[in-house]
Amino acid sequence: ARAMATFQKPENALKRAEELIEVGKVQDALDTLHATMQNRKFKNMWTTTIEQIMIKHLELCVQLKKMRTAREGLYQYRTMCQAANIGSLELVVQKFRKAAEQKVSEAKALQDSAVDI
Repeated sequence: ARAMATFQKPENALKRAEELIEVGKVQDALDTLHATMQNRKFKNMWTTTIEQIMIKHLELCVQLKKMRTAREGLYQYRTMCQAANIGSLELVVQKFRKAAEQKVSEAKALQDSAVDI
């Protein structure tokens, strides 16, 4: 596996991930965000950017069906939030649930339409 670039600022990682998503490299985008969440430098540094990274991270996990990666990210995020903003964890988890439920609904709709054929 090639080494992921480490970013000096979380904003740069988020921007890079967005660029990767635009060119269809969703797994690379997820890897970038995951590496950022794991970065020691940002460990106790909750910001709204970190929150946005986490939301995007979880959306990509749902899209790619990477539940273990999602769980790891959530554990990491819980630690980040604990001191600074525990309410953010709740917000992120709610968004994650919504995205997952939407994915399930889409899959079910697809299955139902396949049955009709």
